[in-house]
Amino acid sequence: MWFQQDGCPAHSARIISQFLNVTLEDRWIGRAGNHKWPVRSPDLTPLDFYLWEKLKQQVYNEIPTTKEDMKERIRRACAAINTTEIQHVVLSVKQRFRACINVQGHHFEHLY
Repeated sequence: MWFQQDGCPAHSARIISQFLNVTLEDRWIGRAGNHKWPVRSPDLTPLDFYLWEKLKQQVYNEIPTTKEDMKERIRRACAAINTTEIQHVVLSVKQRFRACINVQGHHFEHLY
């Protein structure tokens, strides 16, 4: 299993990098690790460019009233995701990687 960080500068602090090197050895991806992640392109994974936004739209369609209400809304939103839609999203990852490479790691959402 690998751990992937986003581009937040605080996540690149020396103490964090040292902790990850000791804890995960060479199995983490981030700005300060051996396996770099494009600084301006955090939206390359399906969680970032698809799932979080989809869940937020459904969960916050109405304001949750309690912690349990929030949990139940998240469960329902996850259960409602179409398998075919997930497969399409996963298959689009290669295209997103190519777009990121083509713009040398810069922002590319407007191209996609």
